Amino acid sequence: MTLRIFDTLTLKKKAFRAEGRVVRIFLCGPTVYDYCHLGHARTFVAFDTIARYLRFRGHRTKVVMNVSDISKEIIENAERNGQDPDEYSTKYFQSLLEDLKALEVNTIDEVVRASHNVPEMIGWIEKLLERGAAYITDEGVFLDTSKGYGSLSHQSKGELALRRLDLSPTKKNPEDFLLWTYTRSERSAWDSPWGKGRPGQHIEDAAACTKYFGTSYHINGGGDELVFPHHEATKAQVEAVTGRPVCRYWLHTGLLQVRRRKMSKSLRNFITIREALSRYGVHALRLYFSLTHYRKPLDFRHSDLEKAFRLSRSFHNSVEKMKDVVASFGGKERDINLDRVVTRCEGRFIEAMDNDFDTESAVKELLDLARYSARGQRLKRHSPTSLLGALRSLTKLSGILGIL
Repeated sequence: MTLRIFDTLTLKKKAFRAEGRVVRIFLCGPTVYDYCHLGHARTFVAFDTIARYLRFRGHRTKVVMNVSDISKEIIENAERNGQDPDEYSTKYFQSLLEDLKALEVNTIDEVVRASHNVPEMIGWIEKLLERGAAYITDEGVFLDTSKGYGSLSHQSKGELALRRLDLSPTKKNPEDFLLWTYTRSERSAWDSPWGKGRPGQHIEDAAACTKYFGTSYHINGGGDELVFPHHEATKAQVEAVTGRPVCRYWLHTGLLQVRRRKMSKSLRNFITIREALSRYGVHALRLYFSLTHYRKPLDFRHSDLEKAFRLSRSFHNSVEKMKDVVASFGGKERDINLDRVVTRCEGRFIEAMDNDFDTESAVKELLDLARYSARGQRLKRHSPTSLLGALRSLTKLSGILGIL
């Protein structure tokens, strides 16, 4: 079987090919000006599951996540609280690391603070200026988007012109955006060849991904809301310098919504990761996300999370009963029917995951196997030897989803 991945750039499922021994994945993290919410958790868990499955298939992975700690929101919130912006963002950066650990996201190798890469951003802007892909104005340095911009988000020039970024009379094109903005403030400001200022939001990933992976890597990922303008901007910047595709596959998770509106800090319609974990636990939360394909929008309801909690508890109880039976009885006889069900479950699980990481179908196979095993136990139909095989299979495959 061949793993196929849906690529946002081509809008097609493509066969996954990884030259070399390590699959390199760059992930866009949040802006750390508040506690992370379940919308962030969905993306964290989705890409953790993807990395786990790639490892299951025999690949090694290296995952780098960039975290934005340079933003207007951070500066304004810090000033409102009488804090230094770096001190303020550090608090929420640490809370992000705590949330990742609590979610049992264990495949991210580097969590990078954007403020630690400002010299690399300045160097990248210099390269863009040298190639004529950027220009300097009285407001800062802008990227010239007149060539090849809009391909990732599949927008025409006319559509892009209606979605203007960084409104300014000094820009050449309506869709051009700031790479560097001048500021008179001493807070969160750096010296540069063009004057004191701050990097723009969209230069962060271009500098970080090339610092850790060079000019090309396998997967660039994040939430669907990042396709435009953020990932469109990353693609334009890197390719303007290298002339090569940034990555082979662009992967994006569907939005987590509340009453059909994006769950976000700005709308104040969110539930934090730590709040959800304290109420439902990590395995129920990860099961909740697994029940919907990562690319589909997900409308959040507490009742659905409660249902996932009950389902998770039932799943765990079935597995614990299987362990008790295996531990209590000996014998080497086999149950051919259960062996066949296990083999079929494993095949269908892998088939589902090979189809663009379809956890929605894969997790149902595990739940069905657990139910079948539990029902057979009650009727004393299954041999301990075959139950041990089913238990090992459930443990191995559930580990990919992080639900057991």
